[in-house]
Amino acid sequence: MNKLLIIISIAACFIMSACSEDEPKDRSELIRMWVSAETTETYVWGDDNHENPIECMQVKYSLDGAWEPMMFGTIEYFQYEKGVEYELSVIRTTLSNPPADGSMFTYRLERIISHKVVSANMNGIDECIEIPSEGKDFDIDFTTNASCEIVKVTGDRFGEVNLLELYDTGYDNGYSLQLKIPQNSGMGRVMLLTLRFSNGDEKEIGIWQMPRAFTATETFELPYAGSLGYMIGTDQNNYGRIRNIEIVGTMNANDAYYLNRILESHGYQGYGEKPQYNVDLTRSGFVAGENSKYGNCGICDVASKYLPNVFSDEVPSGVFTSNKYLSEVILPENIKVINPSAFSHCLSLYKINIPSSCMEIGSQAFSSCTSLTNVDFPYISQEISLPHLHTIGEGAFSNIDRLESFVLPESLNNVATTALSFYVDRLFSLTEEPPVWEVSGNAGYVVGPKPDGCTLYVPFGCSDAYKASEKWGKFKIEEMPEDKWWEMIP
Repeated sequence: MNKLLIIISIAACFIMSACSEDEPKDRSELIRMWVSAETTETYVWGDDNHENPIECMQVKYSLDGAWEPMMFGTIEYFQYEKGVEYELSVIRTTLSNPPADGSMFTYRLERIISHKVVSANMNGIDECIEIPSEGKDFDIDFTTNASCEIVKVTGDRFGEVNLLELYDTGYDNGYSLQLKIPQNSGMGRVMLLTLRFSNGDEKEIGIWQMPRAFTATETFELPYAGSLGYMIGTDQNNYGRIRNIEIVGTMNANDAYYLNRILESHGYQGYGEKPQYNVDLTRSGFVAGENSKYGNCGICDVASKYLPNVFSDEVPSGVFTSNKYLSEVILPENIKVINPSAFSHCLSLYKINIPSSCMEIGSQAFSSCTSLTNVDFPYISQEISLPHLHTIGEGAFSNIDRLESFVLPESLNNVATTALSFYVDRLFSLTEEPPVWEVSGNAGYVVGPKPDGCTLYVPFGCSDAYKASEKWGKFKIEEMPEDKWWEMIP
């Protein structure tokens, strides 16, 4: 009997041993893996609409293989650094019983075979550092995936900078930037540091110091097109104090944007004050270009889609549209075109000049400027050549206040139907023959100026011709003197 029990026990052991060997087991192998310096995006299971992308690594399992997404932290003991390309030796384990919603593999770093910095990056330091006008001493610690050094300093040196140092801390690719900046007594200013990394990359760090406190009258001398933004700073309460603005130098679309920021600021309106702004552009002008000087490190840069289109010697379309507080603008002499809607719906604008070089005033250029009373032609004199203005577009002066005076130069030959639809006290026509403007499909009919209460001044000896005109004969007509007639024009 005992012998039979022993035989049965031995057989049971053999059976259990055979079953144990048939159970599936995890299987591990040593593989090579390459990790890209660039990341990609992937989506979790169930995010069918791809609404929540997740940044992850890119890996491949052979040199000529295709890159595949892999979540950060998937490779145990491996710390990924963006911008660094890796070749790894990895223990990959195939799970015998993988989770239902997980991978069938696990990965553990065996060793880093090689790594190469492809693109340098920094952590712990901003590309744009903002400093108050009072000045500041600061020490910024940061890390980088490659050694670096300062190779160039451009822009404003902030007077006497007593300390500008970049230290290698000696551990974990750490660096410390130390800088001492004195008090600013002028406009906003920028210093640009260029760092060069061991892989050859260069990165720029902008040190942007805010301007002093502004007064009601300020002149901004632009060192280059695109610099107004950093000169005014970020404090709306500060640049909201300005009421009289002179711009000296060439302006691009970025400057036009920040000039509008000043005009639209509401940070300094005491006791119900309705601010009015006078803008003097006599020593300025518009040039082509969209980006600011320091746009690449994030200082005062504005995406082109938010900027008006700026052309050389033209006032951009819509550049001042709907500015409620702009009261007076002095345009530079080089302006040849005032583009459509440039000043439309500027409800406080009462005075504008038309430069002698201006050839065209676009449609709706001054439409709904309900306070506009002064359209100046200051160049009409004995010394300065007569204007080149030849075209006024549809509704250019529609829905405005009653003008004190307006000039119809000899060069004006293309006038849209409603271009001159306004009331005026004194109208000056400089042609010996009464002007007639042909409008295609409209039988030559042009509305206005309106004769009600208006005195029409015509060249000496030409009053009879004007009085005989069906259109101009409705005005009260007076002749200008034969000599020094231009002195009558405001």
